Amino acid sequence: MPSKTITTPAGIARYPHLNRPDLKFDDVGVYKVNLEMSVEDAEPFIAKLDEMFSEFLAEKKRELKKDKLKIHAAPWEENDGQTILKLRVKAVGKSKEGEEFSRAPKLFNASGEVITDNIGGGSKLKAAVVPYCWYTASLGAGVTLQPKAVQVLDLVTWGDGGSASAYGFDVVEAPRQSVKTGTDDEEISW
Repeated sequence: MPSKTITTPAGIARYPHLNRPDLKFDDVGVYKVNLEMSVEDAEPFIAKLDEMFSEFLAEKKRELKKDKLKIHAAPWEENDGQTILKLRVKAVGKSKEGEEFSRAPKLFNASGEVITDNIGGGSKLKAAVVPYCWYTASLGAGVTLQPKAVQVLDLVTWGDGGSASAYGFDVVEAPRQSVKTGTDDEEISW
């Protein structure tokens, strides 16, 4: 089945790792983001995925000469009127010749210009994904949504939070430092 890139509806990024891969559970790293949107917005996109996956399943059943295949969990879930699409791709791929290459998604702003800003949780974005359909005997058949490019419609950045105001503190004038000597009430300024 040929790879076809499709675009997600706009959604809110949750736990994005789009600038740098997440290395927590994978030494190679994984670029990923959970994209949250309303169920109504997600329905046409999920219908396309279901159609592609159904074609893959029919082809795989013919190939394996089986009437039924085990189905792995879908890369989306619905909760409280919201759909969360789970996009993920390994940070490094390998060509047929054995050469490694980066699979980092291309990042664009709303006007289509390449960006390098840190994309934080709460950013509004769309993603161009390749639905990768797969089958293994142990897990069954499934689909993975692999992000190829991301368009950031409303950027929320993250950083090291290096200032007091970044943590929500109001800046006030600091009191003058003084020390009491202990022998009398006279203050000594430093």
